Amino acid sequence: MLDIDKLLANMPKDEDKLKAVQEKHRRILQENRDKEKARKARNHQLCRHGAILESYFPQTIEMNEAQFAAFMQQLAHASQVR
Repeated sequence: MLDIDKLLANMPKDEDKLKAVQEKHRRILQENRDKEKARKARNHQLCRHGAILESYFPQTIEMNEAQFAAFMQQLAHASQVR
């Protein structure tokens, strides 16, 4: 349980300091929201790309990670040979 008196004792007494601390926390929260938004966008992009790949190569759906990596390596090598 939080000790309210302890929290109040640690709060800045000066209004300017308090505003500075609040602004710092707002900035940190905004950075965290931005990072989460970027992470979710990247995850969504990876899912879309995987779905496109599976639509062109349906055999990859049943592959495990090692098989899929080997398939992609063969595909990459085949495209370089041409």
